[in-house]
Amino acid sequence: MESMLQSLYLENRAGYYFTHFCEKSGNKLWENSAYFWFDLQAYHQLFYQETLHPFKICKQAQFLYATYIAPSASMDIGLHQNKKHEIYKKIEPAFEDLFDPAEEYILTLLLEPWMKMVEADKCTYEKVELVEETRQLDSVYFRKLQALHQESVSKKDESAAADTGLPTCHDVLQKDQDSCQAPHELAGPNLCDLIHDKLKLEQFRVFLDERSAGTDLMCWLDIEQFRRMLHKDKEKGEEKSKDIKNKYLNKKYFFGPNSPATREQQEELMRSGGGWGQILHDQVSPAILLEIQKYIQKRLEKQWLPLFLADEQHGPHEKAKIRDIVEDILIQKKEKKTRMWKHVDNKWVSSSREIIAFRKALLNPVTANQFQCFVSLKGDLLANGVLFWQEVQKYKDLCHSHCDNATIQNKITAIINCFINSTVPPALQIDIPTEQAEKILEHRKELGPYIFREAQMTIFALLFKFWANFCEFRSNLASDKILPALERKKEKQICYKLLLNHKMKNWPQAFHVVRKKGQITIHSP
Repeated sequence: MESMLQSLYLENRAGYYFTHFCEKSGNKLWENSAYFWFDLQAYHQLFYQETLHPFKICKQAQFLYATYIAPSASMDIGLHQNKKHEIYKKIEPAFEDLFDPAEEYILTLLLEPWMKMVEADKCTYEKVELVEETRQLDSVYFRKLQALHQESVSKKDESAAADTGLPTCHDVLQKDQDSCQAPHELAGPNLCDLIHDKLKLEQFRVFLDERSAGTDLMCWLDIEQFRRMLHKDKEKGEEKSKDIKNKYLNKKYFFGPNSPATREQQEELMRSGGGWGQILHDQVSPAILLEIQKYIQKRLEKQWLPLFLADEQHGPHEKAKIRDIVEDILIQKKEKKTRMWKHVDNKWVSSSREIIAFRKALLNPVTANQFQCFVSLKGDLLANGVLFWQEVQKYKDLCHSHCDNATIQNKITAIINCFINSTVPPALQIDIPTEQAEKILEHRKELGPYIFREAQMTIFALLFKFWANFCEFRSNLASDKILPALERKKEKQICYKLLLNHKMKNWPQAFHVVRKKGQITIHSP
């Protein structure tokens, strides 16, 4: 992903090589996504100019939506309907993060053609191309021999697939086709549908963990990964099979009292696998693992999935709280790579996946609270910066809700009185240049909905510098240990400041402080 983003930024200097590859592929989604990315950069740059032009921003936002996102778009990028609706609601007034969901989607989409192009380039550069010319007589007998050869090759492929004990591609497709033809009202909760929705899957995992049933899902997912791996890489498939056997095929889980299979089913499975000794010491056959997966899936779909779906009907406040926790877990799972903002025409342009991920994290109450505690250790005003950024986002939501002007003006006044011109000293409660604060106070009515644009971008850039360190800090701790660890650090910091103040009062002459390995030593002349 990182190399693809770097190449996209330099694509115009490379003669639009990747864009041409997407065009030649014949895949319209790839081609349209590449075009959308470049047009989106032009939209982003409008926010980093010396003078802001709201009319230009509005026109560019409408152009992007009409061309790439709207239901009747001429160059549709295939964005999900929910995301389209989310963008449409926020298009007036348009802010810099309006198309974040679409950008995140196309970057994931473009990763596939990028990998294919890189592989094709490697093949081209790592070998000397041989041009082979075959000359032969085109006769009836030769064509018959060729047809027989192709027939024998296809039969070998089918027999090889049968030997693995796994269903062939034709069987899988036929099974999927049959399941699609089943009446919708007769179909119960389906685990296969759930795994395609990452957020729902993570919610289901949290639900099972709370009821000490998380092993069922973990085992099912591991076997599913093994099933997909077996056809591609046999060695990795064997390693995965051993891992599954060691983790799950024991008396603590599958052959124990809490097994998804009955006692009779366990014994039957053990006999078909060659007995307990065979399962313990030899590699488990794919057919046995698939049978185990069926038992697990049956329990998940019959027992836990209906309870989970019924549990989803509880109150909206509790539901939102669970969603926040789940999203926080998903953010932690994503691999974070430090990526500095691109410097284009002397302006910082934020369009990498990490910037979008950071925006999402600040909007998540759980992650934002942890990050606020973390940056408060780095500076007194940084924690206020997190709150300011969140309040400006709420102000943007008010603008999108098209509420009355008095409500919007009250929100602006509240933000200014709290962060820009506070009655509690210092008057400026966030870390922005005084020129920006004065501009907000003097030109409040002229700036319109973009009154806090520069201040919010300054705070965002400042906070983003600490994001990578925060991710590294919390990667070594469990979720429930993060806040206590930060509170302990804060207490130590406060104690250090109090000690320092005490020494200054009792030691008016010159002195210097040395802090080494957690110990504070004060040296006087």
